[in-house]
Amino acid sequence: MGLGTKWGIDLVQNPQWAKLNPLQLLGLFLDDYSIPGSRKATSALLEKSGIEPYTMIRDLTPQELHIFLDGADKSHSELVWRGLSQALGIGIKTLNREDQEYLKPLLKEIPCAACEGTRLTPLARYVVLEGQTVPELCALPIDNLYTFIQDLSLPPSTLKLLEEPLRQLLNRLEFLREIGVGYLSIDRRAPTLSGGEAQRIRLARQLGSGLTGCLYVLDEPTVGLHPFNNALLNRALQHLKQLGNTLVLVEHDPMTVKIADLILDFGPHAGKAGGKIVAQGTLPQILANPHSLTGAYLSGRKKIPLPAKRATPKKWISIDNANLHNLHDLNVRLPIQALSCITGVSGSGKSTLMHDLLQPAALQAVNSRTDSVTIGSTTINGLSAFEKVIILEQNPIGQTNRSDVGTYVDILTPLRSFFASLPVAQARGLQPKHFSFNHKQGMCTHCQGLGSRTVSLQFLPPVHIPCESCKSYRLNPVSLLIEYKGKHLGHVFHMSVEEASHYLPPIPKVQRLLTTLLEVGLGYLQIGQEIATLSGGEAQRLRLARELCKRAAQGKILYLFDEPTVGLHSDDIAKLLPIFHTLVNKGHTLIIIEHNLDLIAQADYLIDLGPDAGSQGGRLMAVGTPEEVASSPDSRTAPYLKEHLHLLKSNSIAKKRK
Repeated sequence: MGLGTKWGIDLVQNPQWAKLNPLQLLGLFLDDYSIPGSRKATSALLEKSGIEPYTMIRDLTPQELHIFLDGADKSHSELVWRGLSQALGIGIKTLNREDQEYLKPLLKEIPCAACEGTRLTPLARYVVLEGQTVPELCALPIDNLYTFIQDLSLPPSTLKLLEEPLRQLLNRLEFLREIGVGYLSIDRRAPTLSGGEAQRIRLARQLGSGLTGCLYVLDEPTVGLHPFNNALLNRALQHLKQLGNTLVLVEHDPMTVKIADLILDFGPHAGKAGGKIVAQGTLPQILANPHSLTGAYLSGRKKIPLPAKRATPKKWISIDNANLHNLHDLNVRLPIQALSCITGVSGSGKSTLMHDLLQPAALQAVNSRTDSVTIGSTTINGLSAFEKVIILEQNPIGQTNRSDVGTYVDILTPLRSFFASLPVAQARGLQPKHFSFNHKQGMCTHCQGLGSRTVSLQFLPPVHIPCESCKSYRLNPVSLLIEYKGKHLGHVFHMSVEEASHYLPPIPKVQRLLTTLLEVGLGYLQIGQEIATLSGGEAQRLRLARELCKRAAQGKILYLFDEPTVGLHSDDIAKLLPIFHTLVNKGHTLIIIEHNLDLIAQADYLIDLGPDAGSQGGRLMAVGTPEEVASSPDSRTAPYLKEHLHLLKSNSIAKKRK
């Protein structure tokens, strides 16, 4: 299969381009048009292909615009203009990553005119099964496709021939339905899937294989899943176990932990203070173990208390007539200077509402200082209340071996300047670059500033050996001579955040960064620890800490967070929540896509979408405080939230009685 799409310019999102002529627009995007000759020759080629090169784009006829963008089939010249879209498709692949990332937001993917977006040849598109072509079948929701295949009426001779393929197809479709993604179509592109959808599809692939006697190692399979979806996932996991397989999960979700046959609880703390099994056994044994932090939260001995008072909003962001993807005529309000959560089952339209509508509108409003922004048919009002927008998404952070905690949060830049300002460094003529392991004048030349050497083994994974020259300090001998309080900068790389906060000088930026890392529970991380070694929860909190440190000294900020609790234990969430409440108390606004009930229960206001996913979602099911949403008869979130609130309140009453 091909891609079904190609790159094209976006004249709707970038109307200023319509004021350019074709030659100017070509010059904006392409240094080399892959066309022989000069600008004059290019102009002649456009004219011979039926395009007026010096007329503004907006004044071209529809036929001329089509030829300019998609190309001409015939020309009076030996050369044929192939179209800007094709030139972009070829040219963008030759650019470096930085230039590609710059260009892509300015472009759009458009359906291929040859295959009409189906990615198949004409011969494949003409094959019909009971009036349905292959692209039409692939575009059906999985539930509908399952029904279609099940109801096929084929001649006995054909049915006998296709018996095994049909059985395999139905089995795989059934597994997809069982884990709750029956609303997806077969031709749905992988990048458009949410994290929870992608996770469940990978699991369905294993279910469909029918293997037995296998060891499955799953790292937080419930990431991105609503409690309703978790129940479906847990049934699938138990089905895998019943087939005779062994499952080992890294997991924080209480619903999944409770179905485990054996639980290993690590601790007692994180980093160097962790790595020990503090409790192991069945669920009742973990619940009764006084040393288990997980057991304390599961049993209710330890809980995140409800806020004493919820914010009373006076101003609102209004989103009117939201029509995009599975959102249809949605009207919703979000309170300003409050903590709001957007909830709903996976695929119900939460990301569409936040990332495809609210986020671009907020960024545009902040940049242009306007209160109202229109995107398509959707109007968003109330955005003049914000001076800045901070977005925390689930995109992976740097994974190179040169990316570490210190460089990611930018602690090392002021530290390099500080060490270069010391009298001994100035006497030697050292500058900040001499304290950088990424600069040739600062790095250890034996390990190239990596602190270790990689040794490749023929039949085993490569091993990393500490550098004999710099002793893993990553800097050259001259730079390591400069010390502060008896320690050089290489020693700082090996310090934990907590140790560094006591050792480093009172540089405002450095201390602010270290304090924020401590507040989000990352005091045990080493300054020089590689990003690639962090767990999902650590990476998420590190990203959050960096964003929190960017906040402006003045002006109200709109924070848009996409599941900040991903990969976090209940105790980590307990450390995170005071930060959120502090931001709200300072007058900022937080809007969070969330499935975690601990965080949802802390919100001032909830917007629950549903009732289900895909075409069955995108509707407003309930709004209000957590207590109000918990009483909704139509919400998928309500029964789980109601039970959670009941446990929190019952525990609070029990403690008061004691």
